[in-house]
Amino acid sequence: MTKRNTTIIAFILLAIASRLLILAGPGWANFSPMASMALFVGAYLHNRKQAVAWTLLAVWGSNLILNNTLYDGFFPGFSLGIDAVHMGLFAIISLLGRNTTASASRFIGTNIAAAMGFFLVSNFAVWAGSEIAYTKDIAGLLNCYAAGIPFLKNTIASQFLFSGLFFGAFEVLKKQVPALR
Repeated sequence: MTKRNTTIIAFILLAIASRLLILAGPGWANFSPMASMALFVGAYLHNRKQAVAWTLLAVWGSNLILNNTLYDGFFPGFSLGIDAVHMGLFAIISLLGRNTTASASRFIGTNIAAAMGFFLVSNFAVWAGSEIAYTKDIAGLLNCYAAGIPFLKNTIASQFLFSGLFFGAFEVLKKQVPALR
């Protein structure tokens, strides 16, 4: 394994650790490094299949831990940590990563696309999969999106914070360590 790939995997482990540590209460809901990690891995791993695989492994591993410890009340019995909607979202976000480093506007655009895409698709999935919470009409869908807005600010804030940290730190390291280029 190259020094570059080892460094990228270290960033992935940092993202997993950060996700597990940022659980200070309900005010931190959706404040997560995982979408930023997916963009980062997609941007810096040259092999797209590996980028998606590492992203899914990181999301699955952290879900496995969280769903069977902190969120065990939501999961009767043992949770395998697999959620097809979210796994698919993170795979797509990692593929978006290829466009992230070309310019500042691309960095901003892909981060906005990742955060808003996650918000729109995950809330749609909640609406579509809910048997009780929302009516199956446009009013129910809009109510579901409205209920998700308080979480959106944490999604956007964490998206830009962690992307800035991951991409910025790696760019600094690349300048100091030629093997990372």
